[in-house]
Amino acid sequence: QGLFPKIEFSPRSSSLHGSMGAQIGADEDAKRYRDGYPGQREKEDPKERANQKFYANEIKCEPDGDYIEEILTKWHGDYDLLEQHHGYVQWLFPIREQGMNPVSQPLTAYEVDEMIKDPAVLDRLRRSYRLMLDFYGMDLVNEDTGEVRPKKKGWQARYHNLSVSGHNFLRITRIIKCLGELGLAHYQAPWCEHFVRETFQGGSLAQCADSLVHYWIPVVKDDAAREKLVAEVAKHTSADGGEDKGG
Repeated sequence: QGLFPKIEFSPRSSSLHGSMGAQIGADEDAKRYRDGYPGQREKEDPKERANQKFYANEIKCEPDGDYIEEILTKWHGDYDLLEQHHGYVQWLFPIREQGMNPVSQPLTAYEVDEMIKDPAVLDRLRRSYRLMLDFYGMDLVNEDTGEVRPKKKGWQARYHNLSVSGHNFLRITRIIKCLGELGLAHYQAPWCEHFVRETFQGGSLAQCADSLVHYWIPVVKDDAAREKLVAEVAKHTSADGGEDKGG
């Protein structure tokens, strides 16, 4: 674990994401997500079903992408490709917001209604999640509970890559949101629990602290699970943050 510098984290700090104004925006974004994007209007258009078609293995992701089955089989373990390709994550993990890939389509409510009924979609989403967990040095050890642990081999190098490549923090926010949209919401909290262990107890992912506290935990949809995570983080940060418990 010598690869990972120890940092002093305070809930008041937002060194990665910027000012207090940015934090207010993050809080509002998380609440809007948890509330199901109230007031967001969508006109059902047969042409705007790109996410559904991609998950049905009917179209390739763009730009310079592939069919989902090809990605899930041939891209697995190709860490350079997964790191450097900047267009596939928005397709594997669609959310109801426009991402940084202008060719991808935001997930729509009517797509969600149909996709969550399709066992093939759930299977591919779970495999997509496994793909990215492996990329981050982690493993889904229980598909029922969502428990995540470090990979048995090679996790140190993957943790180091995650710690020094901040754009992956944004990817993780998207992945957690997508799990909550497409039928795997019960995976959100266990992944965050893993980050709490590795960030505050082991220190191996100390650089994730800001994103974990301000961006990942707040989008966990299960209120009780989210509150439990907040309380657990407070145990580790109260000494640095005084009366400020990060809430």
